[in-house]
Amino acid sequence: MRRFILATLIDALGLMAISWILDPNVYVADFWSAILVAIVLSIVNSIIRPIVNLLALPLNILTFGLFRLVVNGFMFIIVGLFFPTSFVFANFFYAIAAAFLFSMYHWFFEKFIETGK
Repeated sequence: MRRFILATLIDALGLMAISWILDPNVYVADFWSAILVAIVLSIVNSIIRPIVNLLALPLNILTFGLFRLVVNGFMFIIVGLFFPTSFVFANFFYAIAAAFLFSMYHWFFEKFIETGK
């Protein structure tokens, strides 16, 4: 439970940072909204994303895995539908860009910051 709370807080900080980097095109209302978005994003990534990845497997093979960026952007759009005023993207391209930056941010913290080990 402690690891989940720490990971959620780190993800919320990452969402706020990405919102700041892509400022006019990606909007996160406040830190509490970012925490809720991080929780819903983890639920969507654990339930819906495996199904979409399985359905997109032929496209992933054809594009050597680059279609996964589109799938990640789609997951961000799905989460944005749950928060229409506090997690907003200008268009699908910025959802893909935010998902890419979030993936890099998440990879960095998983790789270099030991949480709970």
